[in-house]
Amino acid sequence: MTKLTDLKLSLAKRILDSTDADQLRVVDDLLSEGGPVRLTAKEKAELDQDHSDLTAGKGRNYSWAEVKAHARRSRTK
Repeated sequence: MTKLTDLKLSLAKRILDSTDADQLRVVDDLLSEGGPVRLTAKEKAELDQDHSDLTAGKGRNYSWAEVKAHARRSRTK
């Protein structure tokens, strides 16, 4: 199999095994063509607060390498 086929199968299995409605909604939003990502009022408020903290110098920035390392650590737990 190709890497792309392996990725598709892995994603399909994870989607089918998921019982997290919010996670599935995010996947649906990401895969929807041309549609904007829908946010709940709570999610928008959280993003607004994060942005305010960041512009006020209170937020923490992460490099792409740090983000990938964190994601990989989370997958192994």
